[in-house]
Amino acid sequence: MPLTPADVHNVAFSKPPIGKRGYNEDEVDQFLDLVEDALGELQDENAELRQRVEDLEGQLEQGGDADYAASGAVAATPAVDEDKLRKEIEQELRAEYNERLNAQQQEIEARYQDRLDALEKRASEAEASAQQASSASAAQSQTVAASTGTESQEVSLRAARILQAAQDTADRVTTDADAEANKLVTEARENADRTVAEANEEAERTVTNARNEADATLADAKERSEQLLADARNESESTLTDARQRSEQMISDADARSNATITAAQQKATALQEDAERKHHEIMTTVKEQQTALEGRIEELHIFEREYRTRLKTFLESQLDDLNSRESAAPADGYNN
Repeated sequence: MPLTPADVHNVAFSKPPIGKRGYNEDEVDQFLDLVEDALGELQDENAELRQRVEDLEGQLEQGGDADYAASGAVAATPAVDEDKLRKEIEQELRAEYNERLNAQQQEIEARYQDRLDALEKRASEAEASAQQASSASAAQSQTVAASTGTESQEVSLRAARILQAAQDTADRVTTDADAEANKLVTEARENADRTVAEANEEAERTVTNARNEADATLADAKERSEQLLADARNESESTLTDARQRSEQMISDADARSNATITAAQQKATALQEDAERKHHEIMTTVKEQQTALEGRIEELHIFEREYRTRLKTFLESQLDDLNSRESAAPADGYNN
């Protein structure tokens, strides 16, 4: 049973189970709307062509003629090599998509690797600064351990300021890492959306080209029919009786060729549209795989951030505890002396 616009309009897809990923409902609906409109236009064009064939048959009956020369010219028209045309379109689209996706993937991986290296470098610098500040505060505490209470208090304040500066540096690095991670996620989504939009545009362009080719085929059939009618009328002036006998056979042949042309055009348009949908599905699958890989890289960055935050916090707390223990021990040693 042929597919109708009503079938496309009323189709309903089941939602994926919980935990499974599916296609965006709005995008699926928009694409089905395009398919419905295209199918409706093709059916309208087929109905118009059938009406034109009926009009031509009526004109042939009124004129009462047939022309073997025109019939031979129509019969000798070469058929369109649909398989070759389909393969050429598929090869061109596949080469263009592969080149574009490879270039985008290399650019995204290089940019994300550079940013990841920069974040790791800044994190290492922050950790080294914190260790240096802690070592400096410990050295100062040991130098003034035998000093008065006022000097010990100044050392404590100075150590607190150093630790606060180290904490501020760590917080700033963490904040920058969060901002950079969010920026990476945003850019990855924008790249994915842009690739999907380009794939949709390419699919629509392919469907439009298929429709244009079908229109050209139908227009050529109309032109041949009109030429056939003109030749038949000219021949009818000299051989009216013979033309009436041949016209019935010519009408049957023209109807068969017209139906064959319509069927071939419909099959060609359907095949090209199915190829466009299949390519769109392949491109969407590739984009989803790339997006999943990028999200995995971003998740690794988040894990690194959390681990680094935990290690830095533990290190700072241990240094602060060590400093506090040294400060509490310093007054006691001064009192004993």
